[in-house]
Amino acid sequence: MSDKHLSDTDIIHYLTENKDFFIRHPEQLEVLKVNNKKGKVSSLINHQVNVLKERNIQLKSKLNQLIGYAEENEKTMSQVFELTLQLCQISHIANVTKHFARFVKHSFDSDLFKIVVPAYDGLESSTVVKSLSIDQENVFSQVFEEFIRKGKPICGRLKKQKLQFIFGAQAEKIGSCVILPIGKNAEKGLLVFASFDESRFNPEMSTDLLARLSEILDRKFNKTFGSVSSTKNHENDS
Repeated sequence: MSDKHLSDTDIIHYLTENKDFFIRHPEQLEVLKVNNKKGKVSSLINHQVNVLKERNIQLKSKLNQLIGYAEENEKTMSQVFELTLQLCQISHIANVTKHFARFVKHSFDSDLFKIVVPAYDGLESSTVVKSLSIDQENVFSQVFEEFIRKGKPICGRLKKQKLQFIFGAQAEKIGSCVILPIGKNAEKGLLVFASFDESRFNPEMSTDLLARLSEILDRKFNKTFGSVSSTKNHENDS
């Protein structure tokens, strides 16, 4: 009888057509040898066990990471709810922005933070607030024209002109940021988070939670305060 040479393809085809082969011949699993990633030889069964163990470790790690994110988000949402209740009791806009900034500093990993708003009576510019004069509002409309028109958050690296308008001399240090509109088409201003790290804020990250913060300011400004510019425009219309 002449020997017939079996190719790898022949063996693969046979095993594919006979899926119960190793059930009928379990002893063959012990004698099969495979190399792992480190080049070590082991039986197929041991190799499969090790692969399953590694996958199990990876799944546990991912599960623990997801649980950690969920716990962190739950904690933050609880803090946001508490912030909303506290702001309801504040009647002066300077105290609103001060309280809001204190919350952001405590709850979010951000190197710089700024609330950019139209001029309000009793509110002055500070390290966390940029109160726009009438002339600055005109510049603001030009610099952020596209952002105002779209009215959607942007996340990532920002053009130098926009950064300088918001942060002045500190703009040179900024690697990435998140900008959110306060009100429809940013009619009540901007909420800005910035980082010195270029990868901290990127276009792929979710801004849902931060958007809730801008909505809180929008509601508070809308119900309690009127900007100087809107008041003047109302008087002119009259």
